[in-house]
Amino acid sequence: MYWFAIPNIGSILKGLSQGRKELMSFLNRRMYKEMPMAALEKKLLRLSPLDMRFHLRDLLGSGHLKTVEGPTGLVVKIVKD
Repeated sequence: MYWFAIPNIGSILKGLSQGRKELMSFLNRRMYKEMPMAALEKKLLRLSPLDMRFHLRDLLGSGHLKTVEGPTGLVVKIVKD
């Protein structure tokens, strides 16, 4: 078995995990745990150097979030376990 090391990957992984945590906690504080996609994409993350769209795609792809078509456009919701 081989392990590969990538230089300076620690800061990217830290930003990824902190961005996920910040986005999920932001949605958890909402009353219905949902928010329009357009409004969410305009938000800035304090703890991550990565873009909000990156984190949205990451969490949508991993199944932590889902999108629902609403009367005003796409709405991002937290998936209940």
